[in-house]
Amino acid sequence: MSCQGAVSPKGARKLHDADVVYLYDGSFEGFLCCVYESFAQHELPFAVWTPQRETATLYPVKEIATDPTVARRVFASFGKKLGAETEYLVSRDFLSGQEDKELLLLRFLHLAFALGPGTVKREGHPVVAPLYAMKKSLDWEVDKFQGFVRFEEHDGMLGAVIHPKNYILPLLRPHFCGRFPEEDFMIYDAVHQAVLLHEGHSTRLLELAAPLELPPPSAREQQFQALWTQFYKTLEIKARHNEKGRMTHCPKRFWADMVEMKEELQ
Repeated sequence: MSCQGAVSPKGARKLHDADVVYLYDGSFEGFLCCVYESFAQHELPFAVWTPQRETATLYPVKEIATDPTVARRVFASFGKKLGAETEYLVSRDFLSGQEDKELLLLRFLHLAFALGPGTVKREGHPVVAPLYAMKKSLDWEVDKFQGFVRFEEHDGMLGAVIHPKNYILPLLRPHFCGRFPEEDFMIYDAVHQAVLLHEGHSTRLLELAAPLELPPPSAREQQFQALWTQFYKTLEIKARHNEKGRMTHCPKRFWADMVEMKEELQ
């Protein structure tokens, strides 16, 4: 779907759908350089891939180098020309796990720079609506994981493993750092191979080159887990068991990482 009718001021080069694939490093800075290339060439690529998503294609592949200077200029233009709301929405949606997120964001940005800051409020527009769908998915997952993350103690540090569809560690950071400011903890995102590490009142987000395996819980930790599981089971009123309601509030895809639910998956 092209936006060329909306984004081509009179006398300017028309935006066109290009038979080319952009390949970038997967970082937000790298994506901003893709935005620069798209605007410089007045083109919408056929696809935007990272090395992890690269596959065989008949289209030529254009490698987009990450240039921090270019990235800063592009990002500054979001707030300056499109407003803080657009800057926030684009930054947040980049964390989405949707495969074609880059192309959806590119289409939106071409439309927004053509129509102005108010574009972000056109939630029903076919180019704008997908951004709100991605945001809704992110917000929902962040809300769920704030309640469903389960920590284990490993040599004085709390550790947790999660399997989110979106890259939500940056969005979980304020909640857990505010909740456990004095604790050393880590949350490992096994899907995106990343770790949120809070240690000595300092917090870092780390990208991992290989999967991380946490050591098995100690005997003391296993005792605590058994007590927590028993507490969970004791709370339930059997006569009022509502499986549909439970699945609504706690979808089954979260159960594998929740101590009190693991037994029900066996």
